[in-house]
Amino acid sequence: MSCNSGQSSGEKKVGGCHGVPSKCHCGKDVVFYTSNTQANPGRPFFRCPNRGDDHLFKWVEEGVYEEVVDALPKFSIIGREIEDLKERIEELKEDGMLIKRDTKKWKLMSSLCLVCLTFSVIAIVILLLKTKNPKFVLGY
Repeated sequence: MSCNSGQSSGEKKVGGCHGVPSKCHCGKDVVFYTSNTQANPGRPFFRCPNRGDDHLFKWVEEGVYEEVVDALPKFSIIGREIEDLKERIEELKEDGMLIKRDTKKWKLMSSLCLVCLTFSVIAIVILLLKTKNPKFVLGY
């Protein structure tokens, strides 16, 4: 993210500086420093290596805070999507169980039809063998 800076933390950032910066508006990569001033000892910040007033300066905690604030709505969206996917998984499990039950039913019906067909063929053969004129002609 590139930033124009030199503003205090209460000012609105010009040029869309938001979150953790990576480049200054001049195109140079931002450098990470630690403050050694009396007012902010040990406080980390980002700065453009050019160090001019019109170049980037941003406290690390400001950038991190902005990133977290931006991420929070995404977490709730992801949470809703996870819940929707869990519901869909349950629906698919139920569908799978119904399909499994229907498959067993169709297997049983197919087996029953095969047995009936077998008995029908056997009955026809027996009837043909018992007739006095055992001619069997296929077709018309």
